[in-house]
Amino acid sequence: MGAMASQTPASDRAGNRPAYRVVGITEETRADFQEVDHLTWFDEVHPADPDWSRALDLRRAFAATATGEPPFAGIYASFDMEITIPAPGGKVAPMPMAGLTWVGVHPDHRRRGVLTAMLDHHFRDLHERGEPLAGLHASETGIYGRFGYAVSALDGILELGKGAELRAPVVDTSGITTRLATLGEEGLARQVWELHRELARTTLGQVARPWQQAELVYMDNAASLRGAERSRVLFAEREGRPSGYAILRRTPKWQDGGPRGTLRCSEIAAADPAVLLALLRRLVDFDLVATVEVWGIPVDSPAIWWLGGPRSCVKHTSDGVWLRPVDVGACLERRGYAGEADLVLEVADERCPWNARRWRLSTAADGTAKCAPTTDPADLSLDVQAVGAVFTGGRTPGALAQQGLVAEQRRGALSAFSAIVATPVAPTPGVMF
Repeated sequence: MGAMASQTPASDRAGNRPAYRVVGITEETRADFQEVDHLTWFDEVHPADPDWSRALDLRRAFAATATGEPPFAGIYASFDMEITIPAPGGKVAPMPMAGLTWVGVHPDHRRRGVLTAMLDHHFRDLHERGEPLAGLHASETGIYGRFGYAVSALDGILELGKGAELRAPVVDTSGITTRLATLGEEGLARQVWELHRELARTTLGQVARPWQQAELVYMDNAASLRGAERSRVLFAEREGRPSGYAILRRTPKWQDGGPRGTLRCSEIAAADPAVLLALLRRLVDFDLVATVEVWGIPVDSPAIWWLGGPRSCVKHTSDGVWLRPVDVGACLERRGYAGEADLVLEVADERCPWNARRWRLSTAADGTAKCAPTTDPADLSLDVQAVGAVFTGGRTPGALAQQGLVAEQRRGALSAFSAIVATPVAPTPGVMF
């Protein structure tokens, strides 16, 4: 679907509200798109800041309008991304994912069906493109479940004191060195991005950004630099080859005559536990820093147990990537499984009617699967949210059944489904996008 694509106007349920249609963004309307973004997010804008609209792919950027023209009532865009999912044979593999972003509704058009019009358009657009999976990071947790998105991974945020001891006697970090650099140095952001993409392909649940977005994520802006240093990157290298990194920023503080600085690590990736251990040990060993905060840690990460368990280091947990199957059959067939089963799943989906049917999921001993529509009686009934929630193994069908998102129609079907979607480890929460 091209940049000028549009949809039928949204229905006027209230009888006195304007109907909206969704149109593509062009170079001529890019500034109008940005204006809604500024009104929605009201972030500080400094003339020296990078132009975030450079990350937009205009073929994937849209706006809701009552007139067909600016000014716009709402905006959204998506990135052509990848997420690493379970693969046959106990492996992992990247899968295309449309990363929803830039979502905003003009303050004068709230509660009028603008977001509904845009997300319905988004799902139809992806369906027509043949893109079966959508994902996002939620600004507010109460919004996106109504549209079939579900939290697929949790983000453990660690808070450590300087010199925190990481006890891992059987993890060998010999031969691993670390090196600190400034992220803004020529060519360094590209190097980090390439390393991230390499590591993401072997990390369950990790998201790989396109370069046009990563380039801007790795730039400093005026607000982030206020009172803090420029972004740094800590590389871990094994035999001279990069094998992990951590992006960090330190903020100085002095109190009672002593240093009380903070270090926040916003992104961390490692090829294996030994590399992760080497990075964390260096992060808690910076001079003048009293507190270290690390984001992007899976809830079963070995780091938590190296530090003595959740009570000793987990500041809090948050939601990571939310997933939304746009084509249930394609998603379930693309995934790998932990064993054999033959199950009929009756999927409820209010926003994507092509998903709302019974699907026969047949998995083989090698982890491959076939998924096709069927008229046979259902073994399980589930909401499309449940499919997204279990897709990378971050949540269990049993817990979803307790929440009312899965119902067993044939005795034993819930246990069978739980067994085949299980993964050896929890997915990483995925980087922000």
